[in-house]
Amino acid sequence: MIFILKYIKTKHLILLTFLFGYSNNLLSQTVAIDQLKNKQALTLNGFISSNQVLNYLPADTGSVINYNAYYSGSLNFNIYGINAPVSFMYTNRKANYPLPFNQFSVHPSYKWVRTHIGYANMTFSPYTLSGHLFFGGGVEIDPPGIFKVSALYGRFKKAVEYNSSDLQAIPSYRRMGYGIKVGVENNGDAADLSYLKIKDILSSLLTAEDSIRTRPEENAVMSVSFKKLLFKNLQFSGEFAGSMLTTDMFTEEDQEKSSFLNPLAWFMPVRTTTINRKALKANVNYQRNKYSIGAGYERVDPDYRTLGAYYFNNNLENMTLKFSLSLLKGKLNLSGNTGLQRDNLDGSKMNNSTRFVGSGNINIVPGEKLNINTSYSNFSSYTNVRSTFDYINSIDPYENWDTLNYRQISQSFNSNLSYRISNSDKSNQSVSFNMMIQNSDELQGNEQAGTSAFYNAGAAYIVSLKPYDLNISTNMNYNYNKVTDNESNTWGPNVNLSKLFLNRSLKTNLSLGYNTSETNNIKTGETWNTRCGISYNLKKKHNFNLNVLYQFRKNAQTESSKNKISTLTCSYVYNFQIIKQKEKIKDEEL
Repeated sequence: MIFILKYIKTKHLILLTFLFGYSNNLLSQTVAIDQLKNKQALTLNGFISSNQVLNYLPADTGSVINYNAYYSGSLNFNIYGINAPVSFMYTNRKANYPLPFNQFSVHPSYKWVRTHIGYANMTFSPYTLSGHLFFGGGVEIDPPGIFKVSALYGRFKKAVEYNSSDLQAIPSYRRMGYGIKVGVENNGDAADLSYLKIKDILSSLLTAEDSIRTRPEENAVMSVSFKKLLFKNLQFSGEFAGSMLTTDMFTEEDQEKSSFLNPLAWFMPVRTTTINRKALKANVNYQRNKYSIGAGYERVDPDYRTLGAYYFNNNLENMTLKFSLSLLKGKLNLSGNTGLQRDNLDGSKMNNSTRFVGSGNINIVPGEKLNINTSYSNFSSYTNVRSTFDYINSIDPYENWDTLNYRQISQSFNSNLSYRISNSDKSNQSVSFNMMIQNSDELQGNEQAGTSAFYNAGAAYIVSLKPYDLNISTNMNYNYNKVTDNESNTWGPNVNLSKLFLNRSLKTNLSLGYNTSETNNIKTGETWNTRCGISYNLKKKHNFNLNVLYQFRKNAQTESSKNKISTLTCSYVYNFQIIKQKEKIKDEEL
């Protein structure tokens, strides 16, 4: 194969198509056709890893020893700049051999033309097509000048037949769609017109209509966006979008709702289950070197939805003001965003809410040693909140792989301070402090249904003794949780030491920690942790790791409940290159 790739210069693209055309699943790659002659025909590299975990755990009938093994590897073919990885993973619990080409996706480009073939995603605007994965083809043309065009056609959802033996599987129609975006841009001014049409194919399912829980849908979306520089430092931008969505294509057409004045009705029939919704966004911003100020307005109708996006917030109206300010030669930076937010725009809900929302950030850098950052926000969002002690007290390094701990946050406050005490050839010393406060309120009507609060604080001192390749850090952490009427807190110190040997190829570490916890002012338990590890890197190809954990847990409410837990983890990683990347490839060799 290498011989063929090197000498068939005129068939580069044909060969690539042959290699990947029968594959169902390739990680997204970009191919610049005019640069193929400068690419190496083939490189081949990969890795093999082995992880062995031995746990000594307490049980009701005595101690239990659990042994888990994890093996993984990857072999990566790079053909003219396209990566085609083949990977595997095996454990003593289950085996998983992912095919090398799950999602075939190639993106050839030539000068100002870029194409998408296979599984890809494109974005027109937030209200039309926004990152939805499709299987098909797309093109983006951005030639020199003022005009640019994007277009796509493909499958947005596979057909899934109804299965009476598997009620958890939701049947769905094959969903096809196409779209186009035309834009002009000149001297900072721009205007774009986007159109997207997506439709479920009724003939894609053989199941009777009455047995299908999912109704076939049809959607046409159109958007006009613009950006205009009014004065030297004043810019105005906005977007207006309309979405006509039929939630059940089996319903009858409604001629009374059809209107020649509605452009979306030209592209799809209007039925009794068809809704027509709109979205509007406008922003004005004035910017100078040291400050900027702006205002924004957004309104999204209730039930506004586009099949070109996975999730969409609707039934909202936002009016915001924002600013940023840099003072004292960049040592003090301020930024903020404030405004009003309301929902229930059509009055269909029993209750509506109007609230003041805002966020702010202060960054202070008076010198090279001190850095202070503080931020506050009461915008609703979803975040992954995990206590520091979840990591400190973890036993198995793989136990939190699939753990998600999401909660809705209505207010959050973060503050960080770091100070470098010294920085010399002999040592580095620094201290840091951090604090995080997050809380959320659940309202049912005008009554409070529940509250939750999360507080986390920590302080650390770090010293690095450079001549000895020795690092020492001490920290104290405090965590407090309150959910409705229940309160719990955990606090404790930790000490960490790490030392390098053998020209820094051998790394050792030792960690000692203690934490105690309370619930509703009643002591519930104590935990002592001792961790030590050693890591050795040989010739940048072989990496050996050995880690040991000894943990002692005591339940304060039951004197006889004392658990000793030990974990031994061994790992080995081998990185290899079968065909290396050459420093330079001569044209005559191709």
